Amino acid sequence: MRISISKACVALAFLCMTPTTGFAEEKSYVCAINEVYECVTVTGCSRVSLADANVAGIMVLDMEKKQLRSAPLGGEPRVDDIEGLSVTNKAILIHGTGKRETDRTVSALISLETGNLTAGISTLDSSISLLGNCSAQP
Repeated sequence: MRISISKACVALAFLCMTPTTGFAEEKSYVCAINEVYECVTVTGCSRVSLADANVAGIMVLDMEKKQLRSAPLGGEPRVDDIEGLSVTNKAILIHGTGKRETDRTVSALISLETGNLTAGISTLDSSISLLGNCSAQP
């Protein structure tokens, strides 16, 4: 009986010492956009649809390739390279410009604790705020 308990304790100790795969260590994430707001001069901000903002509801972040893949409803699939990708203890930070649209910037922050996504797209005429959630892609 003592040998079984000792073996179990040793196995548990090795299991506890093995590093777990954290959110930031994943290779890709699926992100769903739940809310979209557009802000323009004079009239302010208002909630808009994904279609009105020309934003896909589902996006895939590929950490290794530094790419963001999306397919807006009824639109062509697109892949944008991410110019800046940083991982801190609490978040994944992303920034870049669209390769098709040079007069726009994109920035995003994904919480490593909750998976919450906050992102912004700035253009010459407006600013779009995106709120959503990301999870590791199986």
